[in-house]
Amino acid sequence: MPKKLHLYNAIMVLSFFALWISIQVPDKWEFAIGYFLILTIGVGHGANDLKIYFNTKKNNNKNVFSFNALYALVVLMGFALFFIIPEVILVLFILISGYHFGQEHFERYKIASFWLYNLFLTSYGLNIILTLLVIHHTDSILIINDLLKTEITYSFLLYPLIVSAAIMIISSIKVMKSLSWNMIGREIFYLIVLYLLFQTASLLWGFAIYFILWHSIPSIYNQIAFLNGEVSKSSIKKYIINSLIYWIGALVFLAVLYYFLKDYTNLFLSTIIAFLGGITFPHVFVMNHLHKK
Repeated sequence: MPKKLHLYNAIMVLSFFALWISIQVPDKWEFAIGYFLILTIGVGHGANDLKIYFNTKKNNNKNVFSFNALYALVVLMGFALFFIIPEVILVLFILISGYHFGQEHFERYKIASFWLYNLFLTSYGLNIILTLLVIHHTDSILIINDLLKTEITYSFLLYPLIVSAAIMIISSIKVMKSLSWNMIGREIFYLIVLYLLFQTASLLWGFAIYFILWHSIPSIYNQIAFLNGEVSKSSIKKYIINSLIYWIGALVFLAVLYYFLKDYTNLFLSTIIAFLGGITFPHVFVMNHLHKK
């Protein structure tokens, strides 16, 4: 717990530093840096899914090939279905991401898993996502309408936020009763910090701050500890080396995508979201396997 607490203290400092950066650079650079971080560190935090999955399983060529093939198939299906049934895939993507965000954040407390706990995790993550979208509802509604070719309104975002907040508060009474008041107070403080960050940052930059600093970095920390038994300079270096190909691939993807779609903003954004959705589905399965160990 102490090491993880130091990690979150550092994350808060980096979050406010990220806000300072957003004030210092032009909007176009903020967008470029945001996309760069999301498609490198954000996407790259799933680079070791294969090693994580087979860390406690029989690892032979047949199993590795089968897992890779299935993993790639799910990614491609998620990517393709986003353009076929975008409404369904976007809602599914948000729900699964909500659960994943909550699971990654609260795993350090080692709370026993049961249906109400899973509901709490999902509602917590949904609150993060929906709070950001509601705060920046003008931009987020335009983006969603462009993506789905529909006409949603502010209430489409506000009502789910109210419902998810109510579920989170009610379920937390049971789920968090084993935690100390100090821990509970800290979690409330984190939510306040995130709210202030979202209120100050732009939509993309706010998402980048949360996705990279509050989700991806703690996830990478957990993965390193799981794979190596500890988090040290050597284990971090090993993780980075193992992830380099994945990160380079993400950079190449971003460069090619930008080259061909730089004049088509909506299509560029749709492709980014579809790509993130595609890789999220199998990644959540692998991380769920990790947290059950």
